[in-house]
Amino acid sequence: MADTIVCPICNAELDSGSHECPRCGFKLVGQTQAFSPVAATHPVANANAQTEAFSDPAFRVVKGPQTGETFYLDRPVITIGRDPHCDIFLNDMTVSRIHTEVTISPGMAKIIDKGSLNGTWVDGKIRDEAILHDGTVVQIGTFVMVFQENPKL
Repeated sequence: MADTIVCPICNAELDSGSHECPRCGFKLVGQTQAFSPVAATHPVANANAQTEAFSDPAFRVVKGPQTGETFYLDRPVITIGRDPHCDIFLNDMTVSRIHTEVTISPGMAKIIDKGSLNGTWVDGKIRDEAILHDGTVVQIGTFVMVFQENPKL
C-alpha cells in the first residue's frame, strides 16, 4: 500500500509521489506535510538592524491570477475583494465585491468573511472567521495565499 499525503488546500488524499492535486490543481513542491521554522542564527549588528529586518505581515499569492505577488497588511483593517476600492483588489469573478476583512492588532491577525458567495477557505476549511498564523493558507476565489507574519525574514 502506497503512503498517502493530504493536499494542503482541499484536503484530498494524494499518493506520496504526487506533484499536483488532481482535485484543486495545487502544485506540490517537496515535502508539504511538515514545516518547522528554524530560528535565525545570524548575528545582528545592532538593535536598529534588527528592527529593520521586521515588516508588516503579508499575504503571498501562491496560486491564481496574481501568483508571486505579495500584499502587505500595513493597517489595522484591510478589506479584500473584487471592488477596486478594497485595500487588496482581487480582480476575478470568483471573488465577491467585499469578500473578507483582515484585522491586525499587536500579536494577532484575524480574517473575517463578509458574507461572500464562495466563502473564505482557511487551511482547507470554509470559515466565517479565523486567527491567522505564519504559514496559514487562505483561499479567496481562485486566489491561494499564504499568510506570513514576518515576510522579510
